[in-house]
Amino acid sequence: MRNVFGLVVAAGFGLMAVVSSGVQAQEVGPHKMPVAEWGDEEYHVEVIPDAKAGTVTLLVYGDHDDLHKAKRKAIDAKSISVAFKSPALTVKAAPSPDKGDPAGKSSRFVGKAEGLDKLGKLEGTVSGKVGSKVYSGDFKQK
Repeated sequence: MRNVFGLVVAAGFGLMAVVSSGVQAQEVGPHKMPVAEWGDEEYHVEVIPDAKAGTVTLLVYGDHDDLHKAKRKAIDAKSISVAFKSPALTVKAAPSPDKGDPAGKSSRFVGKAEGLDKLGKLEGTVSGKVGSKVYSGDFKQK
């Protein structure tokens, strides 16, 4: 009887492992804010709203390693948009290059918007065009 019980418990744990392996952890950036992935780990974009200032800052990183090393990557983009789900709010962010960004590229984008103080948990989509390639990725705050 004990062996059968052990198999049922083991099978139960195996089932739990399969179920939990389907849940993907959400990325968090160096500023502890949610991150959207663009392409197949090509870029990561951290979403940082500041309700007091009425701005959203989007920081661009390269691959997964760059993200976790806080190594930003300047891109050739005219703007990046972030669409928040709740409440529905879209912000267009313009390039705001940092000191180390090469001419014509930016690793930081900033947009202004009213209503940022009404945002709950951050969830939405970040979209942009880098060169001639269009990217879009979802983010969700833990």
